[in-house]
Amino acid sequence: MRIVETARELSDLSHSKKQGGLKVALVPTMGALHEGHRSLIHVAQQHADFVIVSIFVNRLQFNNEEDFETYPVTLDDDIAICRSSGVSALYMPSSKSMYPDSFGTSVEVSGLTARFEGASRPGHFSGVTTVVTKLLTASAPDIAVFGQKDFQQFAVLRKLVDDLDIPVEMVMAPTIREEDGLALSSRNVRLNKDSRRRAVSISQGLFHSLTLFQSGVRDTQELIEAARKSCADEIAIDYVQIVDAQTLENVSEAHVGDVLLFAGTI
Repeated sequence: MRIVETARELSDLSHSKKQGGLKVALVPTMGALHEGHRSLIHVAQQHADFVIVSIFVNRLQFNNEEDFETYPVTLDDDIAICRSSGVSALYMPSSKSMYPDSFGTSVEVSGLTARFEGASRPGHFSGVTTVVTKLLTASAPDIAVFGQKDFQQFAVLRKLVDDLDIPVEMVMAPTIREEDGLALSSRNVRLNKDSRRRAVSISQGLFHSLTLFQSGVRDTQELIEAARKSCADEIAIDYVQIVDAQTLENVSEAHVGDVLLFAGTI
């Protein structure tokens, strides 16, 4: 596995692999890798010959300084996971190289970013779209793989590459969960025993709504209320909504392909 630290080196490496006829995939991460990230790498390997994983804790997408300062950093373990997973190259740029003092550009997607995470975390999505634009520009991948857990983020980034004609195929990999249903997340290590127990109620709400949908219920308010009731006593609900997968607009009747977005605070 090759470790790369500059955009120029990454660009040259990707270009040489593509010139040799290989298909290149990018898996962007902020480190603190876990089995969910391994699954993203595996999906990338199914689609490409040369897989690049990037690790960069992007300050621009944190609207809470404490969240940034306490984000877990486990670089030695991350490198070991990438090696054992068969990653071809690991891109680990410094903050200085990504955002030098002269840096003054922001990439923003309107519309899709106005609601949900965008409403509660000002500046978050402009930070995400800016860093992902830089990563895609440097690596020029044929494929980029993101997790389903952050569905709004995926929808925003899909819009980004469509609007800017970036020649990359966006692939969404399924959410990986613990045995009790909790979605794997790098931030889970910050949960104490009680908080972790309460966090599981979110997945319970999701699966309760899914069970109702599979039984034939299509009214979105009934499905939303079922999700709410499953966890109302455990967490502060930020939002629960069923939306169209492309536009993220509310739907009154749920169909296969629509998405239930659910977030809460513990």
